[in-house]
Amino acid sequence: MMELLQIHNDLLFLLSSFIGGGALGGLISTVINHKENKRIKQSEAVQSEAVAKKEDASAATEMMGLLERTVAHTELLQLQRTEDHRRIMGLEKMVEQELAWRKDGDYHYCEVEECKQRRPPIGTFKRIHHG
Repeated sequence: MMELLQIHNDLLFLLSSFIGGGALGGLISTVINHKENKRIKQSEAVQSEAVAKKEDASAATEMMGLLERTVAHTELLQLQRTEDHRRIMGLEKMVEQELAWRKDGDYHYCEVEECKQRRPPIGTFKRIHHG
């Protein structure tokens, strides 16, 4: 009886394999392929999204670098502007002082060194430095 059961199992396995190669096998293959194709498409979508995010991050990093360089350059220009302004103000004060001295000197200039009318007497005029 065991031998008969063994033969039936072998026959059943062979028969199911043969049938499996037909319509049922095609159906199973289609289902498996469909799931695999779906997984591949999802994987491609995820990969594509990851590439897009990486490109976005790269562009953002590049923009941040450009912004940082622009800010640094602007700060440098501001420092140069401040220094230029300080120098110009110093030169303006120097010119004002020189003009004041010349105007003041108009009243104290005499080519005759021993001139008794010179005010103040030679060697006593002192310029006051303003600034």
